[in-house]
Amino acid sequence: MNYLNIWYKEILEVVRDRKGLRQILLMPLILGVFYAVLNPALGELVNRRSEKTIVLPVQGLAYADEAFVTTFARFDIVLEPYSGDLETAVRTAAEPAGLIFSEGFGEHVANEEDARLTLLTNPTAGGLFGGNLSLSRIQLALQTYNQGLTVDRLQARGVDLQVLTPVQLDAQDLSTAVQRAGAAAAIFLPMLVAVGAVNGGSFIAIDVTAGEKERGTLEALLGTPATDRQIFLGKLLAVFTVTAVPIGLTLLGFWAASALLPSSLVGDAGALPLSVIFKAILITLPLALFANVLLMIISIRTKGFKEAQSAMAPLLIGVTFVAMAAAFVPPVDTVLYLIPVYGTSAIVGVLAQGGIIPANAVLFSVVGSLLATAVVVVVALRLFNRERLLYSL
Repeated sequence: MNYLNIWYKEILEVVRDRKGLRQILLMPLILGVFYAVLNPALGELVNRRSEKTIVLPVQGLAYADEAFVTTFARFDIVLEPYSGDLETAVRTAAEPAGLIFSEGFGEHVANEEDARLTLLTNPTAGGLFGGNLSLSRIQLALQTYNQGLTVDRLQARGVDLQVLTPVQLDAQDLSTAVQRAGAAAAIFLPMLVAVGAVNGGSFIAIDVTAGEKERGTLEALLGTPATDRQIFLGKLLAVFTVTAVPIGLTLLGFWAASALLPSSLVGDAGALPLSVIFKAILITLPLALFANVLLMIISIRTKGFKEAQSAMAPLLIGVTFVAMAAAFVPPVDTVLYLIPVYGTSAIVGVLAQGGIIPANAVLFSVVGSLLATAVVVVVALRLFNRERLLYSL
């Protein structure tokens, strides 16, 4: 059982390395809390901006009729006269939007003639969230004004207003609290899972391969009676053991932070059920094993710790990209769940939303990760031999 001795040795070295242990335990917690707070905080920021009073610079306000100004005021939109070049101000992002009334606007409306408005917008003004401009609110205000004019004109002609709404819509929100809580998590949770599977074991994967190679301790280990396969298996088992801990901490941190967020941020959605978190952890472990082998393959081919860390960056970027694809473009066929990272992330997204997981999707996801693991293990065993480890870069 030499591989168990090697596993014990690697775990013991991780525990003794206080700095590395803090990184393994604290960073996943911080990452989980960060993602749990980020999404609702951004959503609340956007909502607050959209609810603030909109001050809309206007040219030709004198041509507007009183009903127009009153209607826009009901939607908390203040029409403010603008004396400069409004088109240039919007084009240069000095103003996020502007409204221009055509000459005689009020008279054209009163005479039931075509009345023209020009709305100038620049979504880039004011930074990421559009400088407190809610274009939908402006459009809704204009729609309400138009409807008011239509009603007045029909009443003047003695037309029954019921003809305007022959169908009444009874909208009912049937979403559950679990689904509302998962709607926000469905984007970030799959990425957390994928990044955790790779990032959680990167430190120890580098340390037990490139790190030992750099320190010269790998040569002493190869001098023991353990075979090359046993050495690889023992190290892989240690990497997987340490990876499982950050994955659990990340997702539990995500759950704990979302459960403690004030209702002002999450509304009536609440936190995800703890069962969803545990299911996500279990589904992620096969993917983590695949990622661990990839990390060991990459790091064993490098000269030292720093070079191995740099070599990990493309893998982390690729995994994040695939996880994002799963969040925005879910699989349309069960077979697609076989794709490592993509299938696992897609299932976690469905779990977060409280949706129905397609039949055999979980099985396909696990099988896909294990098959991919088997392939990369074969590659790793070819690289993990004494001659290559000692005499190749």
